[in-house]
Amino acid sequence: MLQDLRYALRAVGKRPSYAVLTVLVLALAIGANATVFGVFNGFFLRPLPYPDGDRVVMVYSSYPKMGVVNAGTSIPDYIDRRDQAPSLESLAIFAPGRRTLGGDGSPEEVFVTRASSSLFGVLGVLPALGRGFVAQEEVPGNERVIVLSHGVWSTRFGGRADLVGREVQLDGELFRVVGVMPAGFGFPSLDVDAWVPLAYTPEQAGDDQRGRGFANSIGRLRAGATLDGLNSELDAIARRNLERLPQAAPFMEATGFTGRAEPLRDISLGDVEGIVSILLGIVGAVLLLACANVANLQLARVAVRRKELSMRAALGADRQRLMRLVFVETLALAAVGGSGGLAVAYGGLELVRWLGLDRASDGFEFVIDPLVLAFTAGATLVAAVLAAWLPLVSIARDDFVRVVRDSGRFGGGAPAQRLRGALVIVQVAVSVALLVGAGLLTRSFIELQREGPGFNAENVWTGGIALPRTRYATPESQARFFEQALVGLRALPGVAAVGSTTMLPFAREDARATISVDGYDPPAGAAPPTAEFRSVSDGYFDALGVSPVQGRDFSASESEPVAIVDENLANRYWPGGAALGQRVRNAVVDGWYTVVGVVPHIKHESLRGDPERQTVYWHYRQRPELAGVFAVRSALPPEQLTGAVRAAIARLDPDLALYDVMTMDARIERSLGPQRTPMVLTFVFATIAGTLAIVGIYGVLTWAVTQRSGEIGVRMALGARAADIGRMILKQGGKLISIGLALGVAGALALGRVLSAQVPEVHSFDPIVLALTAAVLGGAALVASWLPARRAARIDPLEALRKE
Repeated sequence: MLQDLRYALRAVGKRPSYAVLTVLVLALAIGANATVFGVFNGFFLRPLPYPDGDRVVMVYSSYPKMGVVNAGTSIPDYIDRRDQAPSLESLAIFAPGRRTLGGDGSPEEVFVTRASSSLFGVLGVLPALGRGFVAQEEVPGNERVIVLSHGVWSTRFGGRADLVGREVQLDGELFRVVGVMPAGFGFPSLDVDAWVPLAYTPEQAGDDQRGRGFANSIGRLRAGATLDGLNSELDAIARRNLERLPQAAPFMEATGFTGRAEPLRDISLGDVEGIVSILLGIVGAVLLLACANVANLQLARVAVRRKELSMRAALGADRQRLMRLVFVETLALAAVGGSGGLAVAYGGLELVRWLGLDRASDGFEFVIDPLVLAFTAGATLVAAVLAAWLPLVSIARDDFVRVVRDSGRFGGGAPAQRLRGALVIVQVAVSVALLVGAGLLTRSFIELQREGPGFNAENVWTGGIALPRTRYATPESQARFFEQALVGLRALPGVAAVGSTTMLPFAREDARATISVDGYDPPAGAAPPTAEFRSVSDGYFDALGVSPVQGRDFSASESEPVAIVDENLANRYWPGGAALGQRVRNAVVDGWYTVVGVVPHIKHESLRGDPERQTVYWHYRQRPELAGVFAVRSALPPEQLTGAVRAAIARLDPDLALYDVMTMDARIERSLGPQRTPMVLTFVFATIAGTLAIVGIYGVLTWAVTQRSGEIGVRMALGARAADIGRMILKQGGKLISIGLALGVAGALALGRVLSAQVPEVHSFDPIVLALTAAVLGGAALVASWLPARRAARIDPLEALRKE
């Protein structure tokens, strides 16, 4: 074997162009596969950062008849599930939020999660210093303790070991540090800075609080328990409450209220599995194309070496030894290509992160770990076997006694030529399908951007403020702060409009609840309507460049409870422009609000939008809240506003800090990651596939011209013109291209249906994309055919006959 390896390296060294081309083709294909497998591994194979992470489940309330599958959890529902679900080893409740960390240094806005004392036990991670919470600290009055993240402990407090037991200032109140979590731990994301107890009163745990799902819950299954068993227990709990609470029975029956559990990994990833599976299929096809290309090169190489192999056979080498010579050479080249593929994969994973699919903050990292290395080694071996298979079959079937007669004229005979042609047809067909798929994704992406978010996002600065309850305990004080802040921001140079809201579009948050519409009674057994709720100030719609289509905007103050609704809600319940003067309310907590305006529908989560989503806006002074986000439209570049806004807020309250500062364009750009990443990757992989197909056509026809040079010389000596020879070679290439394009169109139609099933906004068929792809790839393939044809037309017949 070592002897064969040394010979293979010497033989390859004599033909560097062949070696470089083979390595480059394999490196691109193997690197593409390693990149997508690295994403797949990060999402689905790498263990969660918790012991026995497959037993960790999210437990939530569900309203299936309303289309709300995953809703928040109320305290009484959490207690029921904690105490009455035998399949749960433990259950925790948590509610993320923003707080201001004061004390030493300037105030800093931090991400703080309120959680029950069972949270760290559910996750199976204990503090590195000190302890977690205890049950007594879930009682109001005992909750002034805090557990810090390793990041805040090391950066804000210098990693002081004596910090445990000391006090830090949070929202102006003193909290005693009882623990510090290990490095790398974070929940519900790695961005969390601290945890404090979620304390609640007996009244907050009462039955009248059901439906107020402000929090989330996470649990750990008992050893041997199943998810189906837990969901059955959650259904049973809901049925018992249905029987016990007759006053809530109509709502529970109409909405289908129950509890549901899903693995933490599944609910964190959402619908990413489908698109990753498609990408795996695409890069698998690219690898097969690369192997076909290398197989073509190897078939040509075997044809050149037939006399050598025949001589070895005459000297006593059996076919297995001859086949091993060829396979070792292919394996050596594949090994170098696999090493190059790892370098491609490193760059590919960086591209994925740059495109916006990075989920490291949620615990899903894309890294080259041992599993990715093993996959790359396996892909390299598979590529070597597939690339060498057809040449090895050719050697196994070759008649070395007749080699001199066949090899001189036809380079392995007509069967070998047909085999190389078939490989090229497959390459063209797969390339067409992949390029059409990339075109469909690109077309849908462009259409998403063209549709827009429903407002003008240019030159809009955004940033949030969370008020501490200790200093802003009353609704009046909360409203007064935002009123003064809006006045101060409007006075900044270059500012055209300023508004505030409780929740910005594209802020990765949701606030949906059931609504009641005056005069509308849902049909018997039907779920009540739902809507997004937003508290906004006057000027908010101006800041987003949105004008009412009916009625008016909010004024600086409103004496009566009024609301503005979007067109989706208005058209559904008051068609024909009859919304003004109608009434709507939050079915759980609000009185009636009179509709004074209708605005266009604004997309809140992604550019995909949801045609069924409806939004109700009320005036911030009628529903003051502790947290708010400012939207500032300015003639200046929005990035330049941050310093001025911070100074304006500091003049009102120097202990407050801004958070989530970002331009609106950047928010929208961030939301495009799940759509942009598969589009770009598919386009890159399809381009590689198309390039391989064109190179394959060029290689096959060039080899055909080389092997048929004697025949061409005879034809020209007998009177054939150069144009006749060129047409003959072009006809051979055109036949391969035509068959490949026809098969590729059929494959493109099938791939389009798969993509449209996984990505709803993608059309399964687009004649423009299909025609453009066929024209571009077909044209490039014809150019690749023309070059060998031109070479054939310039052959000197006397020189060709002399060589023959």
